[in-house]
Amino acid sequence: MSTERTTESVALVTAARSGDPVAQDALVSAYLPLVYNVVGRALNGSVDVDDVVQETMLRALDSLGGLRAPENFRAWLVAIAMNQVRAHWRDRQFAPGAVEEAEHLADPGADFVDLTMVRLQLSGQRQETARATRWLEPDDRGLLSLWWLECAGELTRSEVAAALELSPQHTAVRVQRMKAQLEAARVVVRALDARPRCEELGGLLVPWDGRPSALWRKRIARHARGCVRCSGLWSGLMPAEGLLAGLALVAAAPALLERVLAASGGTAAVGSASRAAAPPPGRGGGPGPGAARRGAHGRAASRTEARRQRRVRRRAAGVAVVAACVTGGGLWYLDTDPGTGTEEPTAASTAGTPEVDLSAPSAAQTSPSASASPSPSASPSKKASPSASPRPTITRKTVPAPRPSARPTRSASSAPQTQAPPTGDVAQVVALVNQERAAAGCGPLKEDAQLNQAAQGHSQDMAARDFFDHTNPDGADPGQRTTAAGYNWSTYGENIARGQQTPEAVMDSWMNSPGHRANILNCSFEDIGVGVHEGSGGPWWTQNFGARQ
Repeated sequence: MSTERTTESVALVTAARSGDPVAQDALVSAYLPLVYNVVGRALNGSVDVDDVVQETMLRALDSLGGLRAPENFRAWLVAIAMNQVRAHWRDRQFAPGAVEEAEHLADPGADFVDLTMVRLQLSGQRQETARATRWLEPDDRGLLSLWWLECAGELTRSEVAAALELSPQHTAVRVQRMKAQLEAARVVVRALDARPRCEELGGLLVPWDGRPSALWRKRIARHARGCVRCSGLWSGLMPAEGLLAGLALVAAAPALLERVLAASGGTAAVGSASRAAAPPPGRGGGPGPGAARRGAHGRAASRTEARRQRRVRRRAAGVAVVAACVTGGGLWYLDTDPGTGTEEPTAASTAGTPEVDLSAPSAAQTSPSASASPSPSASPSKKASPSASPRPTITRKTVPAPRPSARPTRSASSAPQTQAPPTGDVAQVVALVNQERAAAGCGPLKEDAQLNQAAQGHSQDMAARDFFDHTNPDGADPGQRTTAAGYNWSTYGENIARGQQTPEAVMDSWMNSPGHRANILNCSFEDIGVGVHEGSGGPWWTQNFGARQ
């Protein structure tokens, strides 16, 4: 990580906390890019990005005395940034001048997606992923801003969880759901880019105003699943983690650094005008605790005018961004409509249709390494032999299972078999999983006896007690069952299904579900266990994934 906690960074935080103005300036310079990327991606299109970044840095400097553990500075700073993002949306929603200022909230010249594509020279599926972020709701964009940096190696999962004020397990669930929506948004981008465009889609888009929104993401994605022509757009999606891994931070403008240093009374502010604009020093001669607060109060009076001036400058700069993006097809949309609602699509479940739980993303406490994003199959799943439907729950989504047939398309793209075909349902499922992972660039999973025990026990328990869920009637979740089997995990995941008659059929069902596919293609997993229980209304299938501590 470029901002990895080291002895040197801890020493820098300690010196800044003691009031050393040079250390404070160095701290701002080192961490401003991280904050700029968190805020910029979360508030994409807002002309207030610079204001929120500045306020975040000033609040951090102002509160350094309350930071007990310097080694936690980065997580603490990111948490402040996310609180400022939430406060920004709340203030814009309820402020008296919100209506008058509404037209200024989104600005093509300030579009962080365009800045990301141009400054990082994104192309292909990386550019497609960046453009797809415009279709996420504000809360998901905030989560995406942290997850993007996790994938890029700038944050750890524990830091992401701390910034969200969630447990690592809950964070993992939120990330999986957001990734499913991001994947649907990538298909939406593909559908709108297709030339010639699908005629049926063209008819659907007649009332669309051209602005990305959750409602239209859901409508277009639903069309892409059911349309014979557009269904192929789901194929070939590389996991987003692999696309984002190693990407650099989007650099903040030098003027923003100068502005933050000047507002904080920094000794390194560039130019005499910047230094003159700095708040007065505290009683001790250095930038005292009240310096940032006084600067913030002074800025409040002129913030509206400052926004308008920045808008003019950014729109001028936006001309260059537009020209650069048009050649790569990058500037389809200039704004983001924060819309409401969720996107996770669900096929209606009917009595007598075999069921596969689609929504149970891995309830995992993940390690700092990124988890893989799903890539839905090009063809819709088919119905298998009938079985009773599971009881519906808030988190479960069901689709008809595919017919139990071989999958020539998938096997054609898999690595060639050098050994005899595996025998037994468990061995065949493991082999099929590793074929899919090889095609996605992930390492193979090793079959683990303890995970097999946990998976087999859950399949038998679902059959015996007539339930279909990741949490059993006693309240035990996959992590607890995995621990009880003796597997000391650092991250885990689970897939379940019911009614599919063959390993090929159940794998088709899982691979056609974003949540389950995400677990299968999660490159951070190292081990797998499979359990299958035959019986009336079954079989019941369970996959357990994990990596040891």
